This record gives sequence, structure tokens and C-alpha cells, in this order.
Amino acid sequence: MNNVRHQDQLTAREKAVYMALPQGQENAIKVPVLGKKVGIPERRLYMILSHLADQGYLVGSLRNKKGGVYRIVTSDEYFYTVNMLKNNAKSYQRRVAGLEKHRGRFE
Repeated sequence: MNNVRHQDQLTAREKAVYMALPQGQENAIKVPVLGKKVGIPERRLYMILSHLADQGYLVGSLRNKKGGVYRIVTSDEYFYTVNMLKNNAKSYQRRVAGLEKHRGRFE
């Protein structure tokens, strides 16, 4: 993990969340279950997971029926996550472009 804060630099809550993440998609855990496991409210947990990922920690999530979050351990999991995020970004860009058509009405 190049340019990633060492685990010793994580807050106690961040470290608890990261250490509680199961390894691999097949072991993904639903966020409400993880929240109960680490004693952190769901909304705050989403913020911590996002922050960890932003800092370069290998946090993946499944957006299928099983759903859940996990530590990325394989190249398939890595590319699944990267491609999912790229597709989400494209979707948001399309939404912004659609809204921008109305910008003149609000300036």
C-alpha cells in the first residue's frame, strides 16, 4: 500500500472498522451487522468506510443481492470495485450534465 497511512495512524474507530472487515467478497458483511459488531452507528460507519477507501485502504463493497463490505484481497475484487466506482462516476456525470441544461434558470 503505497502512500497509505499506516494502521497505527488510524483513529481507534477507523482501526476497529478496518480490522473487523472480513477478507474477500465471499465473506462480505452487511453494514448494519458490521455497525453492531463494532458499536458504531450506520451513518458514521459509512463515513469511516468511505474515508478508509479514500485513503487507499482496500475496502470493497458488493452491490448485489448479497451485498456487504469487505477487504479486497484478489485482483478480481479489486477490478470489480474499480469498475463499479468508474460506472458510478459516469452515472453522476450524466446526471450533472442533465441538470446543467437548466443552469441559466437559476443564475
